[in-house]
Amino acid sequence: MHPPLPDEPSKRIASFLAHQRTCILSTTGGQGVWAMPVWYRPTSGSTEARSQEVDCLVPRWGDVAHHLAQDARVVLIVQASSGAGLRWLQVRGAARPVEAPDWGRLLPRWVSTLDPDALYLVVRVTPSRIDLIDEDLGWGVQATLEW
Repeated sequence: MHPPLPDEPSKRIASFLAHQRTCILSTTGGQGVWAMPVWYRPTSGSTEARSQEVDCLVPRWGDVAHHLAQDARVVLIVQASSGAGLRWLQVRGAARPVEAPDWGRLLPRWVSTLDPDALYLVVRVTPSRIDLIDEDLGWGVQATLEW
């Protein structure tokens, strides 16, 4: 079990994650670096570190899905979709497959006749470090959470 997070940075980061829907997921499985845009949703959780976990929908046809099996270490880049300056999170952590995804939460407006499990691998990313970068507040890291 992770220790509780500091209140202010934790709340800023949780709010940031809750208001975005896409990120770039990158892994180094095998040889090379593999990255692709993916949808994500924050997991529902407590006020502890687990509340910063996110579930990512990785297309099964992408190289990233294959390479995650070889190396679970990932980096997520989540850019804010609004605001005057650039703001983003850099999340470093580990990904693990979700055995029984909650498709209603992950894809609430799913209308395809295809089973989403046939198209997407869902991985839960547990962060080991999150950096918030906000150009409106000056260049550089504005908040860091590390476990």
